[in-house]
Amino acid sequence: MAATSTAQSPPSFPAPGGVQTYRAFFVARNGRVTGMVPLRAASEDEARVLARALVEGEDVVELWSGLHAVARFERPERGVPRP
Repeated sequence: MAATSTAQSPPSFPAPGGVQTYRAFFVARNGRVTGMVPLRAASEDEARVLARALVEGEDVVELWSGLHAVARFERPERGVPRP
């Protein structure tokens, strides 16, 4: 029997000092992941602020903590005011 491999995300335990690593994935409107950047933040709220700031140049930014989806931010369509 051949072994199968599964992709696993590293656990996102808080590092010393309370800083945790999150991942912000850039997603095109067609659903394709186009990139990822790690974000270090002291809280989930701080990570949300950092990820939301990345939306300006991307269609969609998904924020993840380990295997847990935290938030999804979409760039507003042109001419539609951002809340």
